[in-house]
This record gives sequence, structure tokens and C-alpha cells, in this order.
Amino acid sequence: MLGEIEPDSHKEPSSPLGGSADALEWVILVLQSDGYRGAALTLTTELALRFGCTRVSLGFERRGRIRVEALSHTASFDARAALGRNLAEAMHEACDQDATLVHPSGGDRVTRAHAHLSEVHGAAAACTVPLVYRGRPVGGLTFERHEGDAFDPDTIRRFEAIARGVGPGLALQRVVDRGGIERLRLWLHELSKRLLGPDHPQAKIAAACAAILLLLATGMPGTHRIIADATLEGRVQRAVVAGLDGYISEASARAGDVVRAGQVLGRLDERDLQLERRKWSARERQLRREYREALAEHDRAERSILQARLDEARAQVALLDEQLARTQLLAPFDGVVVRGDLSQSLGSPVERGEVLYEIAPLEGYRIILEVDERDVADVEVGHTGQLALSALPNEPLALRVENITPVATAEDGHNFFRVEASLEQPLAILRPGMAGVARIEAGRRRLAWIWTHDLVDWLRLLAWSWLP
Repeated sequence: MLGEIEPDSHKEPSSPLGGSADALEWVILVLQSDGYRGAALTLTTELALRFGCTRVSLGFERRGRIRVEALSHTASFDARAALGRNLAEAMHEACDQDATLVHPSGGDRVTRAHAHLSEVHGAAAACTVPLVYRGRPVGGLTFERHEGDAFDPDTIRRFEAIARGVGPGLALQRVVDRGGIERLRLWLHELSKRLLGPDHPQAKIAAACAAILLLLATGMPGTHRIIADATLEGRVQRAVVAGLDGYISEASARAGDVVRAGQVLGRLDERDLQLERRKWSARERQLRREYREALAEHDRAERSILQARLDEARAQVALLDEQLARTQLLAPFDGVVVRGDLSQSLGSPVERGEVLYEIAPLEGYRIILEVDERDVADVEVGHTGQLALSALPNEPLALRVENITPVATAEDGHNFFRVEASLEQPLAILRPGMAGVARIEAGRRRLAWIWTHDLVDWLRLLAWSWLP
């Protein structure tokens, strides 16, 4: 049997909130409490003290039924006992009518549950105010006095103002205090009410459209397309390198320039080589004169020595001529400069073998696709697709897969495979280095699989990693 708190008088005893507490102070009281249970017990106890009630009860809807969850001055109770059931019925009565019910003097409202509560548990006056959250009643506050006057209209209005203020706060605290499974259940329950109830026609239309779309997706086939970043490259690409150590003296081409075979792209400083060549040329002339003199004197020993020195001088001159030729950076064929700009590096030193320019032909391109490792298994040589370049987004180009590199490359946090493709009809305005997005057609699949296979594969991998 639940204990009942008998008031000493019908006057309003003192409380921590004081006699001038308004609805805002009750909201603050609820929000400052420790969790939903603490807030409910504190609220009902303070309300009982403030308004001279024998008992104040608080109940909330749970699985379609109101259940009493707090009684004033009572830390624990059995909600399934007779008192709990009768209080729940009274709260149901108020929530069903979405109105404040008072017994006696209930007016034209149905107050049978309140009358039964008063008759069984000896309440001289009973009043229930619905708690509203998101526009609908979700619970109630029941006030009881076992002796004294009934609740006057001014007190009832104060009850209603308090209920309007504390209802949303209590509902939110109640949801927060519950576990994740319970929150999911509440969300599903709310969703089912929206879909199956008489209200929310927009939600019903959206759900019907989603169901139709799902049915179509599970039965209709579609083209599975793999999206990949793409870069245009020349099929043949040649590098122009420094033929010797030196300094840049001239730069007449830069990236993007169209050049012809044999055109001078730049020069290296040749002054030191010219001086060295003049030195060996003079040495060669001197040795040739001495050789002729030894030949005239029939001095075989001297002639052999001079012949060797003359050959050395001629070799040095030929070497310097070759090095002077290498100071000119020439285009190997007709094409476009895809990399290299020496105009800002005049006078800078370069080393032998250093790449100064890269040139690609104007015809014959290949497309480099970066296919994600999750999709590479669906790509095969011979698959077709389309390429949309950033510079030409309105002119998609047909492509065909030619080669798949069996080595993954890691970059920017993800792995991809390098796939080479060719253009079926290249355009004259294409240039190496253009980038865009390619779509490779990888066969016919059901639309549902196309839309969900990435998520399903990720969930499978995650589940596998969690399994013991």
C-alpha cells in the first residue's frame, strides 16, 4: 500500500521556490535537476508543498499507455498497484480529451476516472493537466487534495501554465536518460504513427514514393558505371635534358608552347667552351706545322710523337664541337611543351642529365584513370566509357580501356590503380595535362545493387573486422 502525505493545513507552506514562483521558475527547477527521475520527483514534491496538495503525480505515455512515473514525497512505488492504475486512468482521460479535467465541477467533460479516483482513494478534489510535447499530449500531472476546498480557477490556470513550461523539458530529459535501443524504439514508434496515423499526409506520400522507388530498384536493371579521376597524357613523351654542366643563358619556350622539330627551346652559356675550343684549335695548327717540318727533315721519331699530339688536339676540338652543339636545347619532334619554363631561371646552374623540358606530340593521347581499389575488380580491358574534361564539360569523349596496372598507388589517404585508356575520336584542341572525370561502363546490374553496393561492402568489411 502506498503511503499518502496528509497536509497539515490547506495553506501554502514554504518551499525553496518561495510563494512567488511562476512557470519559469518551475522550468528552471526541472532543468537543474539530476536526470529525469530526479526532476520528476523534485517537481511533484515541490508542487505538492506549494499548492497544499496531498499528492501530486506525474505520468508519461509508454507504448500507447500512460504510466505513473513519479509521486510526491515517494522515492519508490509500484505503478501496477491500484493507486498507480487509477492515476494512470485519470491521466489517460485528460490526454484523450486534450483538456484539463477537474473533479468535482468537471463541467461538460467526461470525468469518470477522476470520480473513481476520488471515491476509491478519498480525494476531495482532483485535477489533471496534460503535458504537451510537439503538439500532442504525452503525459499528465494529477493534483489531489483529500481535505478542504476544491481547486479554484486561478490555481487551475497556474497548473496549466506550469504544465506548458515543464512538459517539453521533462520529455527531453526522459528521452536522454534512456538507452540507445529505447531511443531507436521511440523513433520507430513516432515514424509509424506518422505513416499509419490520420495526420501527416506529406510523410505518407513520401513513404509511398520511396516504397515504389525501392520496388523498381530491386527489379529494374541499370548500367553500372565506375567513376574515376582522369588525366590526359601524350602517348609518347620525350624529355629534353642538359647535355653538360653549365648555366642557362637563353630560354625561348615555356610550358604550353607548340614547337617544331629542331626548334631551339633554350641555350646554355657556351663562352667557356668557345675559349677552350680556340685554345685547342691553335694547338692543333701549331702541331700540324711542327709535323710538316719533321716530315720534311725525315725525322721519324719526332713525326710519330707529333702525330699522336695532333690526333689528341683534333679529338679535343671534336669533343668541344659536340659539347657546343649540346648547349642548344632542341625540340625532338613537332609537339607541345608540357613541362618546363626557364625564363625565370636565366643564369642558374644546371647539371648534366637534368630534365629541362618535357614535350608530347600533338596527336596520339592516352588517358590515365585513377580507379579506386574497391572498383578495380569490375574493370576489364575493352570496357568503354566517357570522359568529361574540366575545360570541355559539354563535350564528352568516348574512351576504351586498354591496360590495367596491377600495382596499387597510395595518395591522399586512399589507394587506386592506374588504368590506361585511349580516345576513340580525339579533338584538335586537346592538350596534354588536361584533367577531368571518366565514367567506365562495367556491365548491367540491378539498380538497388548499384546504389547500395559501396555501403554493403563497407559494412561487410567492418563486420569481418569485428568478428573474433
